[in-house]
Amino acid sequence: MEGILVPPDRGRILQQAQLLASRGQYDAAIAEWKKLAIDSPADGSIYNTIGDLHIKRNVPGEAASAYLQAASAFRAEGATLKAMAAFKKVLKCDPTRYEVYRYLGDLNVERGLISSAVQDYLTLGKYYLKERRGKDALDVYKKIIAHDPSNLNAQQRVAELCIQENQ
Repeated sequence: MEGILVPPDRGRILQQAQLLASRGQYDAAIAEWKKLAIDSPADGSIYNTIGDLHIKRNVPGEAASAYLQAASAFRAEGATLKAMAAFKKVLKCDPTRYEVYRYLGDLNVERGLISSAVQDYLTLGKYYLKERRGKDALDVYKKIIAHDPSNLNAQQRVAELCIQENQ
């Protein structure tokens, strides 16, 4: 069988990963989960579990990265609620990843939850203003108006930013 790649025994790897995690051997468990990810790169639950294990290791930055991969995979398969949960885990690990608010806002729009989407976009817009990223803030506030035309606060911000950005 030389030269033939044999697919990994998913069940055995999964069992080993769970055993290692139960023993507190998180690094080794993560290595096993990563083997599964190679075989199933579109499986968001694998990355979600890797993120959870990084939390147990007290490495929130790596956890946030794994949760972003999970959210991306969940989004690709249309699992909106799972994607939103993964994005919220990212923010819990690293509240400075403001770009996640755009994704949450977009997902809330998809679900028809406009007021929640507006809140997410407002958080992102305020961050951009604080960071003096006027063009980015303008884009976000325009997005708010597109979904909530009666939002006077966003209309005022757009007017101010248009003047500021000479648009």
